[in-house]
Amino acid sequence: MKRLILLLLILACLASACLLSAGAEGGDYVLAGYDPTQYRSWPENAFFASMEELTGVRFELKQYTAISSWEEAKASYTAGGDMPDVLFKAQLSGYECAEMLDKGVLVDLKPYLETHCPHFWAMVREDDSILDAITLPDGRIAALPYISETPTQNVMWINKKFLARTGKAAPTTWDEMTEVLRAFRDMDANSNGDPNDEIPMGFLGPYDLKYLGHAFGLIANDYNLYVTDSGEVRYMPAEERFMLLMAGLREWYKEGLLDPAGFTSSDMLRAVTDANKPQRYGVVFAPMVTTLFPSEWLEDYACLMPLQWEGEACYRDVGLHIVRGTFAVTTHCQDVGEVLEWVDMMYSEEGSVLAAVGKRNSDYVVDGDGSWRLTESAKSDSYYTVSHTITSGAEIPGYSAEEFNARFNDSGLKTMLDALHAFNEKCRLPFPYLYLTREESTKITSLQEKLGYFVDMQIARWVLGEEEITAGSGENFISALKEAGLDEFLALWQGIYDAQEGR
Repeated sequence: MKRLILLLLILACLASACLLSAGAEGGDYVLAGYDPTQYRSWPENAFFASMEELTGVRFELKQYTAISSWEEAKASYTAGGDMPDVLFKAQLSGYECAEMLDKGVLVDLKPYLETHCPHFWAMVREDDSILDAITLPDGRIAALPYISETPTQNVMWINKKFLARTGKAAPTTWDEMTEVLRAFRDMDANSNGDPNDEIPMGFLGPYDLKYLGHAFGLIANDYNLYVTDSGEVRYMPAEERFMLLMAGLREWYKEGLLDPAGFTSSDMLRAVTDANKPQRYGVVFAPMVTTLFPSEWLEDYACLMPLQWEGEACYRDVGLHIVRGTFAVTTHCQDVGEVLEWVDMMYSEEGSVLAAVGKRNSDYVVDGDGSWRLTESAKSDSYYTVSHTITSGAEIPGYSAEEFNARFNDSGLKTMLDALHAFNEKCRLPFPYLYLTREESTKITSLQEKLGYFVDMQIARWVLGEEEITAGSGENFISALKEAGLDEFLALWQGIYDAQEGR
C-alpha cells in the first residue's frame, strides 16, 4: 500500500493523457467514456474481458481521463458522423440527454428496455421511481442509471469509547447532543491525561453544519431548497428555524464544542493514519469513518441516528439512490438490443459483483457458510482495484448488490453497513429529481453562485461571532438574499417543479 501511495503521489505531478488509449481493436462495437482513475486502463482491465466471456460482446474501448476532453467529445458527436456505439460512465446531464436525442445522436431506449433488459426491468417493476427518475419530461429515455440500495450519506459518527468513559448514551435530540459534547470536552474522554485535546464535534465548513438543520426539522439540497407537502419550493436559510440553528451553533462554538479549525481544515489535514495516536474526535461528519481514521478504529465509532425534532427524526438524503446518465446508445449502433443485453448484466448480482469486486475464485471466494472474502492474490495486489474492478472514478451503470455485500466476512464492516442501512431509512430526498434545460441550468448556476456563497459566508460570520445573531441581522440577511436574486431563483425552480410534477 505504501508503494502504491508513493507512486500515486509521483504520478499526480504528471499531466494525465486526455485520451488514455483505444484498445481491443476490431471489437464488435466501440465503447467510449470517462474514467479518471489513475493506473486504470480499460483495455487492460479484467472487467471488460470477463463481461465478454459472459455476454459474447466485444468492444473497442476508448477511455477519456480528462473531463474537458470527454465533454468536448460528447459535444462533437453528430447524427451520421464518426462516433462510438456506446457511452459508458457517460456523465450525461439532463439537458445533454435531451439535446443529444433531439440531434439524432442518441437512441430513445424506452421501447427496448422491457425486452432487452430483464434484470433492469425487474427493478423498475418493483420501484417505479427508477423509471420516473430517468424519463425526460417528454417521455423519452436517453440513458440508464446507477441504482444504490444503500446510498453513501454524510453521516454523523460518534465515538463509542467516549460515550462509555463519560457515561453518556447516544444523543437523540439537540439538547442531548449538547450535553454529550460538553462531557466529551470536560471529562478527558480519550483518557490520555490531557483534558484539552478532545474535539467534541468535527466538521468541515458550512456544508456539514447545514446538515445539523435536521435537528430543527430542516433538510435541503445543495441549492438550499426543499419542497413542502403542498408543492411549494422553499429556501431553507430563509426559514425562521434556520436562525434557531445558527444560534445553537454559535453557542456550541463559544463553548468550545465545535472544532475551532472547522472552517479552515480539510480531510487531508485531519485524517489519522497511525492507530496508536489518541482519538480526539467525539462526533465527526464523514461518509465512512474509514475515510478519516485507521481501519483499527472502525469498531470504535458508531453511526449516530438523526436527531429528533418534535418527536420525529429525518435526515437529508444526499447519496443519490438513482444516478442518471451513466449509459447511452448512439444511433451509430447497429444492434441496440445486443448492447443493452450486455449492460443489463450489470443489473444482475453477478454483473454488479464483477464490476465492484471482481471474478469469483480469482478475486474473491465464497465460503461454505455463504460469506465471501478476497483471495490472497487480490489482497496482495496493490493495483487490484484499478485492474480488476471498474466502480471507482465516474459512476457506472448497474446497481449495488447489497445482499452480497452484507455477506462479507469482516464483522466490523458488516456492523457498519447494517448501521448505514438503518440510517438510510431515516433519510429523505428534500427535492425531487428534475431535468433542466441548458438555459435553465445556466440561469440557476449564475444565481446559485451568488446565493450559495453569501449563505455560507454568513453562516461562518454568525458561528464565529463576527456578527451578532439578532432579529435585525436576520432581517438584513433576508433582504440581502432578495437583492442577490432569491425571488427569481425560487420562481424559476417553482416553475420547473410545477411543469414536471404535473401541478
